[in-house]
Amino acid sequence: MLQANQLKIIYEIINDIRFIYDVNRLLNVFLEKICQTLKCEAGSIFLVDNQREELNAVAVRGGRDTAIHSIPFKIGSGICGRVVQTQEAKIVNNTAEDEYFNPTIDTITGFETINILCVPMISTGRVIGVIELLNKKGKFSSEDLELLTLTTSQISLVVETSRLYTEILKLKNFTDSILENMPGGFIAIDFFGTITTINPTAAKILEVERVAVLGKFLYESLPHHKEVADILWNTNQSKKTLARQDIKLLNRSGDPLILGYSTIIIKDKEGNILGSGITFQDLTKIKR
Repeated sequence: MLQANQLKIIYEIINDIRFIYDVNRLLNVFLEKICQTLKCEAGSIFLVDNQREELNAVAVRGGRDTAIHSIPFKIGSGICGRVVQTQEAKIVNNTAEDEYFNPTIDTITGFETINILCVPMISTGRVIGVIELLNKKGKFSSEDLELLTLTTSQISLVVETSRLYTEILKLKNFTDSILENMPGGFIAIDFFGTITTINPTAAKILEVERVAVLGKFLYESLPHHKEVADILWNTNQSKKTLARQDIKLLNRSGDPLILGYSTIIIKDKEGNILGSGITFQDLTKIKR
């Protein structure tokens, strides 16, 4: 059981890093603070590369920091690799007596490892990395293990959230790029009829400003093209799509405008309806 002073230490560490949004900097600051707190000479944080089945050093403190980044660490090999593989923390207070300790690393770095505390970084049931502390003055204790485990769980959550955010951002940028470069128009609304997406082609054909219509109710956004609003809203309400339809409109100058269109229902991965969308092209010149 952690004592009040140890809980205070955890609070102070988390409080000091909670406004650091760059993951690499956060991990380096965290490693520095935890090494100082537990009076360790050195430490490292590795993240898992599942494709290569390796560990990549992302934060290093102490005598190994100049060479450790260039050394390949295989999952299952060495103490860190073993901790990732088993998902179990490990205390080694005498490295000479541990079968998994790899002295080659010390030979390469010129650092003498005496004792080790190694804790897996676990998020949503899977290991995303490992934190290794080296050469505590004295011996690592079960209290040290508990303190590092609790702080590591918080750091793991931040790292995984950042990873997911990065993946979502990449996917959004990819999707936005597709929409931006579509030769036809596309408009999407949510379940309540609010416009969530309108690409440049759609804005150009319908003669509206994207900034002015995004986030607004469908009929408020398209007062000059109520027919298009009706198609989207009816698709939303009936939950039935239309394919390869034509519609005759008038542009703002009063000239004929013929659109070829199809509609879609937008669902999440569980099948819940989120809204609807319409894709269309200007067929005026073709249909004349």
